[in-house]
Formats: sequence, C-alpha cells, structure tokens
Amino acid sequence: MEDNTNTFFTDYGEKIQDYIEDRLLLIRLRTVKKISNLMGQLISVIIIALLATLTFLFLSIMLGFFLGDLFNNYYAGFGTVTLLFIIALVLAVQYRAKLMRKFMGGIIDIILDKTEENDEPAKK
Repeated sequence: MEDNTNTFFTDYGEKIQDYIEDRLLLIRLRTVKKISNLMGQLISVIIIALLATLTFLFLSIMLGFFLGDLFNNYYAGFGTVTLLFIIALVLAVQYRAKLMRKFMGGIIDIILDKTEENDEPAKK
C-alpha cells in the first residue's frame, strides 16, 4: 500500500514539475512576444517621428522665407513662424495631460494584447 502511494506521489510530482516548467516557458515566450512587438512599434514610431520632424523643419524654413518675401523683411517672416511655434508650444503644454493619456493608452493596449487574439489553446 505504501509502495503504491509513494509511486503515485513520485509520478504526479514529476508531472507537476513538468507542468510548472512548461508554464514558465510559456510566460517567457509571451513576454518576449510582447517586448518584441512593443520594440518593433517603438522603432517604427521613432523613424516616422524623425521623418516628420525633418519635413516640418524644412516646411518651417520655407514658410519663413515665403512670409519674409511677403513682408519684404526676412526678420518679420521668421519672427511670424517663431510666433506660431510659441503658440503651438503653449497649446501643447496646456493639453499635455490629454496627449500623454492618448500615448500611454496605446502602449498599455500593446502590452495587454487588446488588439490581438488570445494565445490560449481552444478548448474542446
């Protein structure tokens, strides 16, 4: 009787240990998947932001020269562009909480996989 009990606990102890190892591996794989997804999206956002910044910079220079030509004074043209930037800065500071919530919500959605299907196996 005691031999049966000892074998039972040995067999199921090994199965439980294998199950725990499999669950830990699954958690590691899911973590790697989430991190790689987040890093991929972060890199693409950085590239897009860099290109948008360069485009914005050259458009601002163009606008400065255009307004300077219009006012017959380059100082007034670039001063007007600077004034527009100051207004944009004030608005960004005023609405920074809303902007941060929007960006943080996107990151949280990526981490929690709200946009992807669940990886759990289908139950029959």
